[in-house]
Amino acid sequence: YPGRAEPRRVRIDPATWIDPRTRTAEAPTVRLMMGAAGGLLLLVCANVANLLLAVATGRRREIALRAAIGASPGRLVRQVLAENVLLAGLAGVVAVIIANPATARLGSYFARPSVWGLNVSREAALDWRVIAFAVAASVVTGLVAGLLPALRASRRDVLDTLKTDVVARTGSHRRVFGRRVPGAQDLLVTTQVALSVILLVVAGLVLRTLATVNGRDPGFAYDRMVAVQISTSSTEVAATDRGRFLMELARDLQQEPWVHAVGGAGYALLSPHPMMNTRFPGQDEPVSLVTSRVNPGFFRSLEIEVLEGRPFTVGDTAGAPDVAIVNATLAAQYFPGQSPLGQPLWWPSPDGTQRRFEIVGVTGDVMARNFLIDPEPMAFVAGPQHPYGTSNALMITPSIDPSASVPMLYRWLRDYESFLAIINVLPYAEVVSGFVYTQRMNAELFSLLAVFALILASVGIFGVMSLTVTQRTREVGIRMAIGARRWDVGGMMIRQAMVPVVLGVGAGLAASLALTRLVRSLLFGVEPTDPATLVGGTTVLVLAALAAAYLPSRRAASVDPVTALRTEA
Repeated sequence: YPGRAEPRRVRIDPATWIDPRTRTAEAPTVRLMMGAAGGLLLLVCANVANLLLAVATGRRREIALRAAIGASPGRLVRQVLAENVLLAGLAGVVAVIIANPATARLGSYFARPSVWGLNVSREAALDWRVIAFAVAASVVTGLVAGLLPALRASRRDVLDTLKTDVVARTGSHRRVFGRRVPGAQDLLVTTQVALSVILLVVAGLVLRTLATVNGRDPGFAYDRMVAVQISTSSTEVAATDRGRFLMELARDLQQEPWVHAVGGAGYALLSPHPMMNTRFPGQDEPVSLVTSRVNPGFFRSLEIEVLEGRPFTVGDTAGAPDVAIVNATLAAQYFPGQSPLGQPLWWPSPDGTQRRFEIVGVTGDVMARNFLIDPEPMAFVAGPQHPYGTSNALMITPSIDPSASVPMLYRWLRDYESFLAIINVLPYAEVVSGFVYTQRMNAELFSLLAVFALILASVGIFGVMSLTVTQRTREVGIRMAIGARRWDVGGMMIRQAMVPVVLGVGAGLAASLALTRLVRSLLFGVEPTDPATLVGGTTVLVLAALAAAYLPSRRAASVDPVTALRTEA
C-alpha cells in the first residue's frame, strides 16, 4: 500500500500452523483459565488443610507419644509433611491417568468448519512437561496444605495430651481484646467460599454468554442447510461459460428427489466477502460495503425475507439494466426516512468507469461475514450481470437429514463433473457452531471448575461442622440439660457455621467486581456486573453451604445430654 502515509509496523511470530490472529484472540481465555485453575488449586489446598487439621486433632495422642519417646518437633513436622506429600503425589499420578483421555475433548473445541475447508481440529496430548508440572504441583500442594497441621501437631503440650483424651477446639473462636475472632479453620472456609463465589460468578457469566450467542438469528435458514464450495479451475469450462455451467448445475441438482432448494452465490454466508467502494446519491466520497453476487432463487432457498421490492429474476441478465438489492441496515443508514427503491448506486468498474445500479429490493438483515458481529450494510448484485470466478458456493436445503445428504451431494457433484474441485461439503449448523467455539469452551470448562469448587467448599464446610460438633459435644449436652431445645442447638450451630460463609461470599463478590476488566473479554451481550448472575452464583453457594451444615447440626441437636455429660472435658 504505497499510497498510505501512516506508519507501518512489522511483527514477526514463530512459525506455527495456528493463525497468529487466532492465538491473539484466545490469549484472554487462556490467561483467565490459568487463573481459574490456580484459584481451584488454592481452594484444594484450603480444603485439604482443613481436613488435615481435623485428622491431626484425632492424632494428638499418637503425636504426643512419639514426642514423649524422643521425637523432636522437626521430626514430627517432617513425618506429617512426608505423609501429605505421599498422598498428594499419588493423587497427581491418578490425575495424569484421568487427564490423558480427557485431553481428546480439548481438540474438539477448536474446530472451525468452513466451506473453505478450514476444519481445524487441534490434537491435544500430554507430554513430559505437563506430567512434570502435575507432579510438581501435587508435591507443592501437599507441602502447603500440610504445613499448618504439621506445625500445630508439633507444638502440642505432651504432658497435658497424655493425661487426657481431650479433643482440643482446633477450629473454635479465640478472643482478642475481648472480641471473638475466627480460628484457622474458619479462615480456610472463608477462603474456599470466596474462591468458589468467583468461579461460580464467572461460570454464570460465560453460560449466559453462550445462551446469548446461541440465541442469535443470522437472518437466514441454516439449521437444515448444506453448503459446498466448488471450483471449475480444473475443468474444461471456459471463463465465458462459467455462469451457464453453474446455472445448469443448480437446475439439475434441484431435480433430485432429496433436494428441496438450491441457492448459488460467489461466497457462502458466514465466510469472507469482498468489500466494494460504492457511492450513493448526494455523496461525494465512496463508502465501503459488503457485497455478494447471488443467483436467482438465492433469497427463496435461504428463506431470506424480501421486505420491499422484488428478488432477482431470470431476466436480470448481462444485457438487462444493472440492478441491486440492499439489506435493511443499509437502507436505514443511507436512505433514512425514505424508500431506497429506484435509487441508484454507483460501483467502480475495472476499466475505471462507474457502473450505475438501480436498487430494486430491500431484504432483511443477514450476517454475511461473522456470526458474532451485528449485520453490516450490504448490497447484493445479480450473478449473471457479473463475470463468474472459478470458485462459487452452493447452498442446498435437502428434504432429508442434512448429515445424510452430505455424502450424497459429494457423490452427485463428482458424477456430474469428475474434474470439479470440491473444497468442502458440510452441514451449515457446524459452521455456525464453529463461530461460538470460544464461548462453548469457556462455558464448559468454567462450569466444570465451578462445580468442583462448589463440591470442595461444601465438603470443607461439612468437615469443619462435623469437627465442631465433636469438639462441643459436652457443651451441647450442658445446654440441653439446662433447657435448650433441639432446634435451638441446631440453629446455633448453623448460624456459627454460616459466619465464615457470609464473609467468604462478601469477599468473593468484591473480588468478582474487581475482575470485571479481565472477565469482559470472555463475554458477549452480557455485562460482567450482571445482577442476575451475581445473585444466582451466591445463592447457589449459600444453599450448598446450608445443606453441608445441616447434617452436622442435626447430629448436634440429637445428642443425648446424659451421654454428653459423661464425656471427658
